[in-house]
Amino acid sequence: MPHTNRPKKPQAEKRLEVTDIDGWTHVTTTKNVRRALRRSHPKPHTTQAAQQQEQPTLTPAEAPSQTTLETLQKQLLTHREKWESSESWRVTHAGLQGIFADSDPASGAQPGLAVDDIVCVGLGSPSGFLRGGWVDRRDVSLYQLAALASMVDMMRKRHPSVRVYAQDPVFNDLDRSLLDSLGFTVLEHPEGFARVSDRTFLYCPGAERTHLEQLLPANPPLLFGGPLEEIESEVVGRFLGARKSVRVPVFENNEHAFWNMRLYFLERSEE
Repeated sequence: MPHTNRPKKPQAEKRLEVTDIDGWTHVTTTKNVRRALRRSHPKPHTTQAAQQQEQPTLTPAEAPSQTTLETLQKQLLTHREKWESSESWRVTHAGLQGIFADSDPASGAQPGLAVDDIVCVGLGSPSGFLRGGWVDRRDVSLYQLAALASMVDMMRKRHPSVRVYAQDPVFNDLDRSLLDSLGFTVLEHPEGFARVSDRTFLYCPGAERTHLEQLLPANPPLLFGGPLEEIESEVVGRFLGARKSVRVPVFENNEHAFWNMRLYFLERSEE
């Protein structure tokens, strides 16, 4: 067999997902993974502002060219129908009903929690692929957005003036239009964090420890996300010590969307 000197085909570099200290997932090559990991850990004795400057900047997700607001709205409707027909929503709905029970002198019920706004952090992109098309989290984001929309509609029946804010650096123009069509206001970082107060429903499915340690000191009375019990943190521990919770059953259509999440709420005083 004759010998040939054909050049070898270049091998595609393997892509890896690296999660930084802020909880965001980045895609890198095997050649750059050590450098990416080094950048993912803060240098000792650096300020928080300096650490934030060192972190890679996340860019808006890339939506397929054929995706339109209309198709995205139809997808969200389909996801919401599946969510609202699930046991996961039945349990969450019942928990919210108890938390937001109105005062009723006849029954002696206690007033529900006072919530002025809802802040959603880290939803991801319902329409686009992340990091150059290597990460597809659209299905999870659509289900999580569908769940939030269901909760908002339920709460607005009792509190029509409740405001909803959403923040995520990967939101693209389609995501923003979709959120706007739901009556949600998109904020830029760190405006969403600054909105959280002791009268906020914090919606943060899958939030990482570093996010929670910035958000929970504001003492939001209600939080959907977690599981917080697996996080070793004094801040998270103090928050849990003053909260009860309702566990969300496994969501059969997409287990990853609400895996082991809970509805955490401040116990009402029995005055």
